[in-house]
Amino acid sequence: MMSGSYELLNLVLRRKGSLDEARFRRFVELARRVAVFDPEHKVWRVSSSKLAVLSEGELEGLLVELLSLSALTAREAEELREIWRGLRANTVVVRGATLELLGNDVLLKEVLESFGQYLYSSDGAPRLKSLLYLARFAKEAEQKLGVRVFFDNRLLNVTLARVDGKLRWWFNALDEVLVSKLTELGTLKYFVERALLSSEGVYEGSELVERRLRVAHVSWREKCVTTPVALYQKYLDFLASEGFTVENKVEELPEVQIPLQKRFELLPHQEDAFKAWYRTRRGTIAIFTRGGKSFIALEAIYTLRKPTLILVTTKELLQTWLDYLERYLGVPKHSVGILGAGERKLGGITIATYTSAVKALDALKGRFEFVVFDEAHHVPATTFKSVALNVDAIYRMALSATPERRDRNEQLLYELCGNLVFKLTYDDLMRLRVVAPIERFESFFAEGKEEKLSTLVQLLRRYETSKVLVFTQYLTTAEEVYARLLKEGFKAELITGETPPLKRELAFKRFLEGRVNVLVTTTVLDEGVTVPDAEVAVIYEGTGEARQMIQRIGRVLGYQPGKTAKVFELVDILNPREKSAYLRRSWVRELYAEGMRYYRESAASLAESSTGYQRRMDYYLD
Repeated sequence: MMSGSYELLNLVLRRKGSLDEARFRRFVELARRVAVFDPEHKVWRVSSSKLAVLSEGELEGLLVELLSLSALTAREAEELREIWRGLRANTVVVRGATLELLGNDVLLKEVLESFGQYLYSSDGAPRLKSLLYLARFAKEAEQKLGVRVFFDNRLLNVTLARVDGKLRWWFNALDEVLVSKLTELGTLKYFVERALLSSEGVYEGSELVERRLRVAHVSWREKCVTTPVALYQKYLDFLASEGFTVENKVEELPEVQIPLQKRFELLPHQEDAFKAWYRTRRGTIAIFTRGGKSFIALEAIYTLRKPTLILVTTKELLQTWLDYLERYLGVPKHSVGILGAGERKLGGITIATYTSAVKALDALKGRFEFVVFDEAHHVPATTFKSVALNVDAIYRMALSATPERRDRNEQLLYELCGNLVFKLTYDDLMRLRVVAPIERFESFFAEGKEEKLSTLVQLLRRYETSKVLVFTQYLTTAEEVYARLLKEGFKAELITGETPPLKRELAFKRFLEGRVNVLVTTTVLDEGVTVPDAEVAVIYEGTGEARQMIQRIGRVLGYQPGKTAKVFELVDILNPREKSAYLRRSWVRELYAEGMRYYRESAASLAESSTGYQRRMDYYLD
């Protein structure tokens, strides 16, 4: 079979009279070399592309036999010779896996001079440097010189299968250049963070060190390349771009036998994100905090109905996903597998923390066809890499508030989960009226603990009628702040990791009803726990992590007509740890800067108009 579509000639081949079985088989064998069978008329039609591939000696030998086995006449044989000579005048033939070029000498010399980047001369015969260049050379030769290139397109056929949790790509031929490129594709580059210490051993910061990991392995004997399933799309895209045709024999796992009931509707931006992801069923979706990323994953779970693994960063997020599955897809909690929070049970739909998944990689192999990487941009590169490379699910969705990672490993995320297919920033969500605009984002500096507490009290006095969240980092700080606020007469509640769930829900209820208007908390409410809407966020204490800052700000961005959010940082400049944390996260403010300018410019219309208003997701989901 040759490249390109067949150009069938008017010449046909028919067997001569009645042939015995051996002579008939020989006739069919010869006919296949130069013609295509026409089942409607039961004849073999001569193909110009097949004819062009034959050398002069091969053509003569074939004609001699066909004259005795077929109804071909001497005149028709001479006509075929003339057609062959005409084809060879403007045609180059690539001979099999040797990649040797055949044609008239003048034409071969011109082609060699014009395409030295793809060709070399061996013993006076031009050859392609690699199978990798075959399709590219054929296309450019016709475009630039008007020269047609014929070759057996089976050379560019690849067979793909999943074997023992890995992808195996079988080629019809391999060469050094092709293998080098395939190996390069299967070499991952990522960064790890290394601490910088002074000569006295004091921590002075960190630096990112590049690492490389080869995950593709070549068997020359089998003409096979083995890769992790994570690189499925990367190799498919590359091979397609170079003219290869992949016969995909990957057998997917059957659908889960869990009845799913869809109890939600996507908002327009979520629908757009889902459609963008569904085109390849792989990819990274970056929607800023409060944009409802989880519901896009729920839509995918409902649509695919494949065995699903949901990876989360914390046990709180694990519980949130467990609630989501039951509430929005009707999946009973007892039927959901859990890896983490002291449990180890696999199911058709399983939620796992990344750290627990790393410890159970063998158990996960062959169990899932769809994996959701939640908060993927925050997972340490080593942990993320281990899970993403060893879970052999074809379909993948990475959810992220922002595509950029602090450790610069976003490219690793894209390679193992799929490229960035959809992105919405805070500004985008604000214009869509999915999140509230930030009216004020200010930092206050105090000298010492007492001045800092007094500054907090003064600030809260200005917002006595607003609902306020005060975030701390440590339990002792939260208790000190809570005690001071009660002493100052504020209606406040304290929520920490030690607060029993029932008491926490009661505090939330009192906050919603307005019986208290200040919630003092530690890191327990940073993420993974559904928190009632508030208008003011006070970052009283925190790390330098941008992730934590963004999550905390997100707690006050729930949209309501006319609502604006206020964000305040309090920093004790006499405390080196607080100063360092403030400086490390200071760039986060820029994520909201454009939105704040937009708010100031259109504050009146935002307050007066509800056109395009989209209620918070839970409104639709109740």
